[in-house]
Amino acid sequence: MPTWIASDPAEAAHIANQIGYPVAVKLRSPDIPHKSEVHGVMLHLRSAEEVANSAQAILDRVSLDYPHAQIDGLLVQRMAKRTGAQELRISVHHDAIFGPVILLGEDTAEWAIHKDAAVAIPPLNMALARYMVINAIKTGKIRQRHRPEGLDIQALCKLLVKMSQLIIDCPEIKTFDIHPLLASGDEMTVIDASMSIAPFSGDKAARLAIRPYPVELEETVTLKDGREILLRPILPEDEPLHADFISHVSVDDLYKRFFSDVGELNHEALANLTQIDYDREMAFVAVETILDDQGHATPSIIGVTRALSDPDNTEAEFAILVRSDLKGIGLGSILMDKIIRYCQSTRLKYMTGMTMPANRGMIMLAQKVGFQIDIQMEDGVVEMLLPLKR
Repeated sequence: MPTWIASDPAEAAHIANQIGYPVAVKLRSPDIPHKSEVHGVMLHLRSAEEVANSAQAILDRVSLDYPHAQIDGLLVQRMAKRTGAQELRISVHHDAIFGPVILLGEDTAEWAIHKDAAVAIPPLNMALARYMVINAIKTGKIRQRHRPEGLDIQALCKLLVKMSQLIIDCPEIKTFDIHPLLASGDEMTVIDASMSIAPFSGDKAARLAIRPYPVELEETVTLKDGREILLRPILPEDEPLHADFISHVSVDDLYKRFFSDVGELNHEALANLTQIDYDREMAFVAVETILDDQGHATPSIIGVTRALSDPDNTEAEFAILVRSDLKGIGLGSILMDKIIRYCQSTRLKYMTGMTMPANRGMIMLAQKVGFQIDIQMEDGVVEMLLPLKR
């Protein structure tokens, strides 16, 4: 919502004349977070005289009830179109155990977070945000109403994801409250918001219950044939891309990777592969961007490497899988180098792996980078061990 700051009632009236009526005038004071305590919000003002008188009345009430409060002027806004809009509230609170939590519900006069709000822990992606919104609707935290433009769940999810990212990037934010949020179709209008901040030092990710997506681990590499690919941590949204990737891996290669006939992976299996806890597991995908005849870019996963650490975080079991039609272009070596460098950057002491004697390509690659190889022909397995250097 476009907002102007006025230093006094006269300037507020002048701004209102410039932006057009009706307008709202609001108190701006860090010492009075709840404007309702002094009737610090005046709505539907339709003339310069009404604006000036209402602004002066706000200042008079503050000087009477909060004589020592700091006043940083007055906010002037055009009145938002509330007809047909749903009034929601999004809030961020700090929990002693889980750290920052995001709350979502309807904007009510008596908002009790334990019964009126759905709760989620950042980081949120679009899938998790959608689950939060659907849960809020199913449990009555948000009531579906018959309006000309219904609630656009996709638009609300995008706002929740942006708010989650703001909390992750700015650990100084202690509380953040948006109320009301007018939701009308895909238009999300913030009518009022408040925030409290405090100095912060240390690891900003450590304060979160769930480690956020480690964007710093993304990198671009070049294959032997000159193609550039992106190496990045896997995301929950990669499920359809991962399913397509598996469809380009031969039955024989899948058997060598999983030690069984895999067949087509269902949603649950793909979710286990793509929705990971970055604190104890890491998976990197090699993503190639393909341009069609119209110049539209389509991402495609062509390789995956992952490492799963033990409960003591002493050793991690690794695995690598490359599309069967893309062998011989250096992708396996690139994925091996990426996962080794990642494990070296942690407290892990060893990397372990297991394959079959017939998987000569993996055995030769492991030997090349320093793995100790133990071939157990009777059991039909090859164990690989790499002491990690700091």
